[in-house]
Formats: sequence, structure tokens, C-alpha cells
Amino acid sequence: MLIGVPDAIADPVKPPQTCRIGIYITSLRNFKFADKSFTANFRLWSVCPVKELKPLENIEIIDSLESNEISITTLDKKNLSESFSTKGEVYWSQKDISAVLYQSWDVQNYPFDRHTLKISLESDQDASEFIYTPDFKNSGYQRNMKLSGWNITDFTFEELKVSYKTNFGDPELIGKDGVHSRLTISIPIQRSKYTSFFKLTAGLYVAFAVAMLSFFYETGEPSLVSARTSLLVGCLFSVLVNMRAPESVLGRTESLTMVDQIHIIAIVYIFTASLATVFSRITNENGKRKQAVWFDRYILFRLFTISFIVLNVIIIAYAAIVG
Repeated sequence: MLIGVPDAIADPVKPPQTCRIGIYITSLRNFKFADKSFTANFRLWSVCPVKELKPLENIEIIDSLESNEISITTLDKKNLSESFSTKGEVYWSQKDISAVLYQSWDVQNYPFDRHTLKISLESDQDASEFIYTPDFKNSGYQRNMKLSGWNITDFTFEELKVSYKTNFGDPELIGKDGVHSRLTISIPIQRSKYTSFFKLTAGLYVAFAVAMLSFFYETGEPSLVSARTSLLVGCLFSVLVNMRAPESVLGRTESLTMVDQIHIIAIVYIFTASLATVFSRITNENGKRKQAVWFDRYILFRLFTISFIVLNVIIIAYAAIVG
């Protein structure tokens, strides 16, 4: 009796090798909204079961604009940890990195904006060969780190597999997509100071307040009409100039920020006040001087001032809630 025997027996699939990787962040600074970047200083370390594995040499910092790295040091250590328990000795490596990282800042609700800074580290080896094991216990950030005007609200550290629609030409991965192990560190931050907001909007609010004083200029005399119009034009120009100031701080954005909305509302109000000047002048020319003065001072002044304040409160409160 003949029994068929397969020509070849497939080799068993080997599990990927791994090292324990940790990170400790020592500095976060240079939050540049216009340049869409921030700077981070951190220390990386790895604990590997065999000397041949050198993950710190084959690590890529995702979205790095520039980086400086101090040379890696590797030491043989007696293994007293729970990792690689079958190994009496492990290989501990570490290096310090300073990196400028890309950050897509969302400043739509500035100064109540909240952001999540991300540091992503990826292996250049396929996940079928090597994966990271995060060192959750020892990773973190320096608690007394000084972030001018900001507070850190959380810290998360995770490992995930990132798939690419290519194998990057790897001859051992024919017909397969490349999958790489990635470590992602997420650091949510929020503002603790709002001084910059008042600096950016102080000129706007002063210009609006001065524009509202124009309602106390009587339009019965041509000279006063001219003075009232000139005052409103000056205030409108001041708001338009002030509107460009946030770009230098927040950078250019296609969406309307809260600061933009406040400026646009002020522009509409001041322009409408200019139209009210024309209406008041026509009313005076029709012999209704008292009605024109009463309408300017008791109706329009109060309506414009109160509604502008209410709109500002609503916009600012919404931004503070949404963040």
C-alpha cells in the first residue's frame, strides 16, 4: 500500500523577535504655530534578549523635521525583570534625542485650543521579523517640566502595526504589503494662560468702543458728519490692520478662528454704523433733528453695544467648551 508524501513540508512560521522599548520625555518647547512644529527632547532605551538586536539603530522618527542624536551606549545587564525571564543576561541600550517634529495645530478655538503632541517611532524592519514591546512601567515625562503657558493633561504610550500598500521591494515579501511596528506617544496639552489673546484683541475692542462714541456726534452740521465719518473710517482701518496680527502668532489657516470671527463681527458693526450715519443725516435734512439724535443715542448705541457684547460672550463661551 502506497502512501503519498508531500514533496516539501513548509517551514513553521517563526514569531517575530522583540525588544522592550521605553521613552522618557525631558523637554517640550518651541511651540511654533506658524511653522507647524514643536521641539522635544527625550531618552530612548531598549532591553533585548540577544546582542544582535539593535532597535535603537534602526528606528525612524516619523514627521521629524530635524533631529540630533547622542551615540548609543549598550551594556550587558543581569536580568532581574519579568521580561525575557528565560534569559539570565540582557542587553540594555539607550540614547538621547532632540527632535523638531511636525505638528498640525488646530487654532480654530484659540485661546481655548487643546492639542495632542505626538512622537511616533517606527522600526525599519517588517513586523514579521521584529516588533516593539512598550515599556509601560518606566516610560513617562519629567513632571517638573516647564511649559510656558501650557499644561500637560495626560500621557499615553502604545504599539501598533502600520500597513503600507507596498513591500518597499523586499524580495522576501513578494505579494505582501509591508507592515511595520510603530510606537506612538501622545501628550495632550491645554493652555494655562490667555494673555496673548488679550494682546491680540485689545486693539479691536478699543476701536469698537471708539466707533460706538460716534453715535454721540450730531449729524445736523456737515462738519460733525465729516468728523463722525472720519472716526468710523479710522476705527474700521484699525480693525483691519489688527486682523493681520494673529497670523504672526497662529500662522495662516483656511478655517475661521475665533479671533477671526470677532474681527469680522466688529468690521460688520462699524460698517453698519457708517450706514447709520447716512440715515441720521437724511433724517436731519428732513427736519427731524430730535428724532435723529434720540435714535442714535438711545436706540443704535445701546443696540450695537449690547448685541456686540452678547455675540462675543456666545462665541468665546462656545470656543471654551469645544476647545
